[in-house]
Amino acid sequence: MSSIKTASIATATILSTALLIYQKDTIKASYTKHRGYKGILQLIWVGDYLPPKLRKSMNELDKVEVRIVKSDQQLEQIEVLIEKARLESVDGSTKLTPRMKNGNSSKPQPQAQVSQEELTNRLFQQYPQLRTKIGIFSNKLDTLAACIDDIKSHSDEEVKSRKKALSNRIVALMNGLDDMIATLNLEVQVVD
Repeated sequence: MSSIKTASIATATILSTALLIYQKDTIKASYTKHRGYKGILQLIWVGDYLPPKLRKSMNELDKVEVRIVKSDQQLEQIEVLIEKARLESVDGSTKLTPRMKNGNSSKPQPQAQVSQEELTNRLFQQYPQLRTKIGIFSNKLDTLAACIDDIKSHSDEEVKSRKKALSNRIVALMNGLDDMIATLNLEVQVVD
């Protein structure tokens, strides 16, 4: 009986050792992810490896990240609207349009000779929602940037790195919007 018990213990020990060796990278990653033994114990005991103040910051960053994904989709919608407007203005460029001088209609001129400012004005007359969408979107990005700045990092590297990554995504969205505006040769003013 004793030899069976000893063999069972030896087998269990060998299997456990093999499992630990096989899973050493996973265990190391878990240790790093959960911030060491203290984090692992806190995960087992409390159910969360982060202290409450850091969890609050991480939850706020999660909410901002969801809003950034929605903003990315809104930027794509604005881009589609701009392209649609640009294509429709190109489609109409072969038509002759009358030009007003001193209240009188002058000889029709090809639309290609119309200035960029006149094309922009015509574009916004045809698509008044475009200026509004651009202004609202720009304001949303500014608000998101302010939300990220308001989140406390508590000197935690993970929170700091997430804040920086989200800030960089907002900057990329702002640059994308600025590039679209530059293609229209516009200056957008946000109304408060």
